[in-house]
Order: sequence, then structure tokens, then C-alpha cells
Amino acid sequence: MSAWSGIAGAAIGLVLAFAAIGQPIWEWRISSPTGTDTWSYYAFQVRHVVTNATTGATTTDAYAYGAVPGQDALSAVFRSLGQTLLVSLVAAFAGAGLSGVTAARKLRGIFGGIAFFAGCLLTFYLALDLVIAIPPAASSLGANIGQPVPDFKGQVLLTQAGGNTIVSWGPSTAWYLFLGIGIAYAFAASEVWHLRARKKVAAPRPTVGVKAAEELPPPPPVVVVEEAPQEPEIEEVFVIAPSGLLVKHMSRSLMSDKDRDVVGGMISVVSNFVQDAFSERNGEVHEVTLGRTRFVMCRDGGVVVAVLVGRGSKEDIMHRLRHLLACLLDRYGERLTHWDGKPLEGIEDEIEVLWEPFFIPPPPAD
Repeated sequence: MSAWSGIAGAAIGLVLAFAAIGQPIWEWRISSPTGTDTWSYYAFQVRHVVTNATTGATTTDAYAYGAVPGQDALSAVFRSLGQTLLVSLVAAFAGAGLSGVTAARKLRGIFGGIAFFAGCLLTFYLALDLVIAIPPAASSLGANIGQPVPDFKGQVLLTQAGGNTIVSWGPSTAWYLFLGIGIAYAFAASEVWHLRARKKVAAPRPTVGVKAAEELPPPPPVVVVEEAPQEPEIEEVFVIAPSGLLVKHMSRSLMSDKDRDVVGGMISVVSNFVQDAFSERNGEVHEVTLGRTRFVMCRDGGVVVAVLVGRGSKEDIMHRLRHLLACLLDRYGERLTHWDGKPLEGIEDEIEVLWEPFFIPPPPAD
């Protein structure tokens, strides 16, 4: 899932939308031994084609909605459809633009997802509204066959002295394209809605100049301030599935080939220890010291997060690991607890939280 796949889905929907504009949505056809009489209804116009079977001559007339003789109700239905289609196109273009900003990690994907979802709903609405609105609105056409139009799609055989006449009506190419457009917009919405923007780093505040010494007030009394504890220093992070397989490894700094060999040995040691230490216990935090190397591990739902620590107390690191496990299980669920070796998109963003400042709320007042 990514912003680019969402944009690709929207592009497919927009291509189908412009193709649908040039195709008939619904048709009414009368076929008799003397020829055919066809009314084709497009998004923004109506075409009336009459073919003479005897001479082979074809006459084509195009009308704007509102100028179709004797079809005011049907024209109103398709005029409303054209307006809804334009709004859905605007929503799709807006979703594509917002997704482009999301791809640059400057905006949350929920905004583009809402725009795509609006385009999806509008497209499905106009397609399904035709099914309900056309039969009563096509009463003027039904007068030609002496009976109302009962359904959105149908056919009637009229027996006459000069030969049988077949009257057929129903959806055409563009109506089916509308369904495909709605599916494309829905896919685009599902791809971008969960994406998050990159957090901004606060710029350092400018230093305010100091006044001349003669203008300074007397110094305040000296107050001894206890130094705040240092943030834990986490060097390596390992996410291990319940099966003992390594799901993801991330390092705070770039590694040389020698470092990669060392980390490979770490992974083997951590995986073996996890199988023994957490065989029957859940939710506990363990700390292991191998020479000058400290490992802190936490387990939840069978998933283990192990970190290689340079400094920091076990309690400070414990809160971070439990928070990370809760985020991973909430986002990936069974895809993580029953991991099958497929990469988990976005897991790097979740793990990077361990290297950001972490705030623990104070306990509630009595």
C-alpha cells in the first residue's frame, strides 16, 4: 500500500470516466421490417438515429438535454447525472492531488482517501439512481408501444400486420464503465487513507542578545536543578515472530560488512534465547547482558521485540517496547502473529518511534 498505487488507481478511474463520457449510457431501440429507430442517451447529449431498411439511409440528430422533444422527464434524469459525474471527477482529481502531497510525506493520507471515497460514492450513486429513475421517466417512450416501461432493462415483441416489431431498452457501455470507475476510486481510497505525514523537526529558537552588564538586574538566588535522566540509547532493534523468524531488523546507524557479521550473530543469539525465555510467559520484560552488550526484550501476543541498548534503565526502555508492540499488533494483527515471510509495509515507520523522544504521563493525583 502506498500513495503511488492510490494515484495509479485514481488514474485508471479517470481514464474510464473520460471514456464513459463518449459512450452511450442507456438506449431505446425499435426494430421493424422497415428499419430501426434508436435513442442513445450520453452523459451530456442525446443522439437519435433512424435507419431505413429499404433504402439503407441513416439519419442522425443530436440534442442537448432540455431540447429533446417530448422527453422532459428523461432529460432531467440525465442532466442530473451529468452534474453528478462532474462532481465525482472533481473529487477524483482532488484525491489524486492530495495523494501526490502525501507521497512527499507532507500530508496525511486520510484527506486523499476521503476525496477518493466521495468520488466512489457519487459514481455508484449515479449508476444505481438510473436503475430507479429511468422507468417512470421514460413514460413518453412507452407511449410508442402502448404500455409503460416496467424496468430498467427489457424487451417487447409487437405483432403487426406488416411484420413483427421488437422494442428493446437497457444499459449500454458507459453504465458498466461507471461501476468500474467506482471500484477504481474505492481501491485508491483504500491505498492512501492510512498513510501518515513525516513529522517536522522544530527549528532551534534564535538566541536573544544579552543587555549590557550595567542594565542587568541582580542575579536571582542559585537554584539547584536536578539533571533530567538521559534518553535511552537504542542501537539495534529486532522484531521476531512467534515462530522464531526475524520479521524486521533496524539499526540506528549505517553498518560496515564487519558490523553486519556481528549483527547476524546477534540475531541467532536473540532468536534462540527468545524461544527459551518466553516459552510460557507473556507480557514480561527480560534483560540479558553478554559481556558489554545489553539486550532488553519484551513479548506480547507471541511477538517479541528485542533491542540492543547502549545506555538507559530497563524501566525507561520497557515503556517504549510495550508501546511499540501495541502499535504493531494493532496495525498488523494476524499478519504479524502468523507471519509468512512477506514484508510488512510501513513497519519501518513504526519502529523509528523508538529513536524519538518518549513521554510517559505522570500518575493520576490522589
